[in-house]
Order: sequence, then C-alpha cells, then structure tokens
Amino acid sequence: MNGSRGLYVSLEQGRASLIDHTEGLGYRLDDTNGNLSVLDLGTLRKKLKGSADQPWLDLFKLYTQGIRKSFDYRFLVLDSLDALEILAKFGEPRREMFSLIRWLRDLKCTAFLLGELPTDRTGGADPRRAAYAKHKEDYLVDGILHLRLARQGEFGMQRQLRVVKMRGTRHDTGYHALVFDNGFRVTRGFA
Repeated sequence: MNGSRGLYVSLEQGRASLIDHTEGLGYRLDDTNGNLSVLDLGTLRKKLKGSADQPWLDLFKLYTQGIRKSFDYRFLVLDSLDALEILAKFGEPRREMFSLIRWLRDLKCTAFLLGELPTDRTGGADPRRAAYAKHKEDYLVDGILHLRLARQGEFGMQRQLRVVKMRGTRHDTGYHALVFDNGFRVTRGFA
C-alpha cells in the first residue's frame, strides 16, 4: 500500500476545512509525496457552469473516472455515502446502491464508502441484529469497519474499531481500542 495513490472525494466538507482538520491531527497532504488527491465535489459543482443540472451521481462518476486517467489511484474514499444518497436523490436506494457498488468494482480499486449509523442500528446487546447500512445493502460490500465511541468509566469516552466483515479472510470480530497519540494505532486491549 505504501506509495499507492488515493483519491479522497468530499461531498460535504470543503477541501480547505478537510486539510485543516487532518493537519490538526498531524497529517499533512504534502507528506504524501503527491500520492493523495482531495476532490471537493461540492465546491467544484458550484464553480462549474451548467453542472447544477447534472445529477450528482453522474458528476461523481465523471470526475472519479476522469481523474483516474491522469492520477492512477488505487484507493478511493467517498465522504460520505449518506450525503451522496441525499444529493443524488436516490428514488430506489437499494437498486441505486447496487448499481453504485457494481460501478465501483469496475474501477478496480479499493473503495471506502464512509457513512454514519445511529447508535440504535448497531444491535445493542445483540450484535447479530446489527444493521450496518441504511437500507440493509451491507451484503453488497466485501468489508465493513465499524468505528464507535464507547463510554469508559463515568466520564471517559474511547474510540473503538471493529472489523465486522471482511470477505475471504479470517479476522477477529471484536472491538479494539483506536488510540490517537502522535498518530492512530489499534490496540487489542482497551486503554
């Protein structure tokens, strides 16, 4: 993965704001040696004449395919799937999600689709009842990573990460602490 190119597509957060936040965590875009490109599709759409008439999903596909010709990325991050669904006005979300996932597979890159879940959608006491997609389309994807904030003691909160699904691999499905101290690291025990 080291040295592979990635494209981060933001639909909600502006490029400058996104870069400011990542730099606040100690990650600088300049440190990627040109291997990461950030596309602020919302701002781009406002600037382009006639693009207001173009459907959001078509615009997303057009730009991600166009960038691929000059910047051969191997990783694609869409931030966020929830925003795309709203902006693209999915009439039949399950069908349109199926089509989107199929299209992403044809790109032959690893795609990360970011989304948020309300806390009551994660199964509560019974994780087998969890839903990790709004319209139960989680069966379409090869992997699901779940990031949550969990209460630690009376006053503390902790970021935790779980590999819910990863096709073709054996993996631990339990939660692990996601610790930020001069970078992110995942620990087996809870800190």
